[in-house]
Amino acid sequence: MIATTEHEDQDGTPVHVKVTVGISGDWRAEPIKVITGITEGIRSLDSTLAEAVRLARKQGVTWAEIGSALGVSRQAAWERFSVD
Repeated sequence: MIATTEHEDQDGTPVHVKVTVGISGDWRAEPIKVITGITEGIRSLDSTLAEAVRLARKQGVTWAEIGSALGVSRQAAWERFSVD
């Protein structure tokens, strides 16, 4: 599975984000290994997401804008990331 997105930076420079998840072999025989691998990937992405939110806040991005980008309310975004 590949998820890609492209946005423009404030100066018009394209910003690309690509997340790739690949599962090879007969994963159905041992799905717990897939669960473990996906969980590790999510943790890694969560760390990167938290860093991006911190940078956005430092640049003056509002919690409403961050919430919108995350697909949640500003309150939910604040509750999840304000302690970081």
